[in-house]
Amino acid sequence: MPPRLPGRGFTLFRIGPIEIAIHPSWFLMFAVIALIANAELVPGLARNSNALAAILSIGIALMFYSFVLLHELSHAVVARAHGIDAKRITLFVFGGVAQIGAEAQAPADEFRIAVAGPLASLLLAGALAAVSRLLHPGHAKLPGLWGRLAFLNLFLALFNLVPAFPLDGGRLLRAGLWGGLRDRARATRWAATMGKAFAFVLMGAGGAVAGASLVLHDAGGTLPGVWYIVLGYFLFTIAGSAGRREGGASPRGPGEMPPDGGLFRNEPVRPPIPPVKVSPHEGETAESEPRGRGAGPAVGADVARPASDQSGDGPRHP
Repeated sequence: MPPRLPGRGFTLFRIGPIEIAIHPSWFLMFAVIALIANAELVPGLARNSNALAAILSIGIALMFYSFVLLHELSHAVVARAHGIDAKRITLFVFGGVAQIGAEAQAPADEFRIAVAGPLASLLLAGALAAVSRLLHPGHAKLPGLWGRLAFLNLFLALFNLVPAFPLDGGRLLRAGLWGGLRDRARATRWAATMGKAFAFVLMGAGGAVAGASLVLHDAGGTLPGVWYIVLGYFLFTIAGSAGRREGGASPRGPGEMPPDGGLFRNEPVRPPIPPVKVSPHEGETAESEPRGRGAGPAVGADVARPASDQSGDGPRHP
């Protein structure tokens, strides 16, 4: 299940019944990936052509997010195969989330839905590795752009398999604990605790990398270190919120509202309108001239009201 994102983003296109949307924060990460591609991958592909280098950088960034999209589509397709509505995939700064309208009703269902994404990434990694091997048959490793993209998908699969809720590996852990303990709430608490522990480790590693870079006057490690800290804080936050949202003794079924007030609904959530008290004299007509100093306005004869409308508080409007 996805973390709560600030705002819905906007829909780009649809793949069957599933909307594909991007959150405004996606543009920041897209620019970062394009810059990294321009510095690390493009120089060997586009020499002496700034225009071609820019096109290739944007293309590689788009390819990266197409891999993320295929990962999330795998979750959504398997969820729909289990009768769980999946209507929307949102790409944002940390990757993507498949917004699913219910929770898996059994540990085996959760296992299959969670493993679908990493499995898709591993299959992509294998296909790209095969392309790299065909293009560079004499190399022991996987060189070139296709080899880098194969390693990127491998990293995407392995990172998501970390047993830290709500990553895919954390959901696999929750599914195993749920099946073994027969206690969904306790399994969720343990998996969420693992997620928080992993987030602390990631933030600590990021702080160590950034600190070492500053001490050694090597600016190259500062940005990755800061990124690990930000990613760790994000994972720590969503581990707690997802644990509370999905920690019930029984899973939320289709059509049931989650405790967060409508994260999986397509319409925006609006606060309820408070009831309004109406004075019993509201609507009566005052005389245009006062009767004397200190006297209040004279009122005309009361209009007869139904018995149900004569309570002291007046009607309440929702």
